[in-house]
Amino acid sequence: MVAETRRGGDAGTRRYAVYLEMAEDGRCMAHVPDLPGCIVRASDRDEALRRVPEAIRETLAWLRRHGEAVPTEEKPVEIEIAAESIGFGPFDPGDAAALFPPDREPVSPEEMERAFRFMAYARADLLALVRDLPDELLDWQPDERSFSIRRLLRHVGNAEEWYVSRLVPPETLPPEWKHDEEMPVFEFLEMERRTAIARLRQLTQEERAGVFYPARWTGHPEEPWTARKVLRRFLEHEREHTAQVREILDRRRRHLLSRVAAERASLLWQLMGLDERTLTETVVLDSWTVRDILAHIAAWDRWEYQTMRRMAEGEPPDFTAVQDIDRFNADVVATWRERSLSEVLTELKDARAAWVAWLEALPVEVFFRSRPFGECDWSFPSCVEVQWKHDAEHTDQIAAWREAQRLKGEPWNTQTGSKRVLLAALAAAREELLTAAALVPPEERTSRRVCGEWTLKDVLGHVADWEWLGVEGLRHMAAGQPPRVEHVEDVDAWNQAHAEARREQPWDDVWADFHAARQALLTVLEGVDQADMGRLFPAPWAESCTPYAWVFIYIAHDREHAGDLRE
Repeated sequence: MVAETRRGGDAGTRRYAVYLEMAEDGRCMAHVPDLPGCIVRASDRDEALRRVPEAIRETLAWLRRHGEAVPTEEKPVEIEIAAESIGFGPFDPGDAAALFPPDREPVSPEEMERAFRFMAYARADLLALVRDLPDELLDWQPDERSFSIRRLLRHVGNAEEWYVSRLVPPETLPPEWKHDEEMPVFEFLEMERRTAIARLRQLTQEERAGVFYPARWTGHPEEPWTARKVLRRFLEHEREHTAQVREILDRRRRHLLSRVAAERASLLWQLMGLDERTLTETVVLDSWTVRDILAHIAAWDRWEYQTMRRMAEGEPPDFTAVQDIDRFNADVVATWRERSLSEVLTELKDARAAWVAWLEALPVEVFFRSRPFGECDWSFPSCVEVQWKHDAEHTDQIAAWREAQRLKGEPWNTQTGSKRVLLAALAAAREELLTAAALVPPEERTSRRVCGEWTLKDVLGHVADWEWLGVEGLRHMAAGQPPRVEHVEDVDAWNQAHAEARREQPWDDVWADFHAARQALLTVLEGVDQADMGRLFPAPWAESCTPYAWVFIYIAHDREHAGDLRE
């Protein structure tokens, strides 16, 4: 059903027939039978239809990558709805799938071989993602409701055995399937696909042309099956779950990067209340000051980033610069010792930001690829772990030094400190919160409870509500006046009232307000000089407060809710 049309004098469009399955709750699956494996699963019909053209282009690109002769020209894609099936669709386990008019057409042996070829492409893609994953990652679950990758792989194989059983008598199924539960998962997948194809090649002409209503192993004996529908579901099902494996791996990466952000926020948290003289002149570790430690951390971030980029291009790590680690560390500290604290903080931020942005953009198969060099594991997740542990190591050292200072009678001062560090800590805490928020799948931002009864939308709205209050108070202090803000006596009631006020707000509005509140806070803070950061003002809920302590509250608030989201 691919047809060429003309629109005036343009080069024409490529038209595809689309078949829809609609669940009773509005969910929709769109199928393009002329492009095997092209499927869109969406929350509603409109979203599915919006996404179909891009899915068509992606499927064409997928087929080209595997050597198929498909159109390469960039023509506009036009779709036409050929049929809709209400109440059918594999939306949840056990659901019945629709039989579309094209599924009723008999399948020739040549068409079956073409389908097997496409199935081999899909299996190769799946194995490329998972074959080198360690057991720990194969068994990792993003949450208690999710499948692990190993369980998904087992499900893919079991489903294909079930598809074959829709067409043939059970006594003719491959005998290997009777005792496959204990097989290692990759052996199982190889055996299942090999025997499934062998059995499908034995289909008679009647089986390749008939419509069947199998009653065994189903809750829907009324569901019709044909050979063409079976072949379609083989490919659609595997490609859908390959995408799901990618999502699991991406969620695992987000968990790792969330830990990276949390450890960086913890590091900067330990610097709160310290003035610039202490940060740049007081020895904290051996002969190093805090500034030296931060320069050292940034240098290793740069080295790790360069090394990982080299490995991503297929080259081994280059240890030339760090063969003598003590010398490398000493040279770094000496180089940066003549630079200002502001320059060191900028380098600390920029080095980490460049590395993280690169990691986020990597395809998951590159990020999780096994990379043994010598006796060491240089897989990227291991490299990421090294970096957050490096932050944690120096956080502990600074914390130990601060504890020693406390025992000497120098308590942690949250009333004043370096404004530059305050800004760095504020940014790090917000990054910690954002990476924790990214752990919630987009489709669950407004429905999944992540903090008591609150959804992610509720949490971010709550953060914004308090931050707007902070903007108002800080604006007064920047003008030399006490903070005149609402005195919140019953915090729980205040929180609940504001959450209810936002209940009907769409996600995009809350997200925009969350960012607007932070930008407003930064704008006001920019106008407060270092000399005024420790200026005392009467506060609504305390004897006195400073601009520094006022902003400190919002660092703590971001970190509190980041911790809630990670749990």
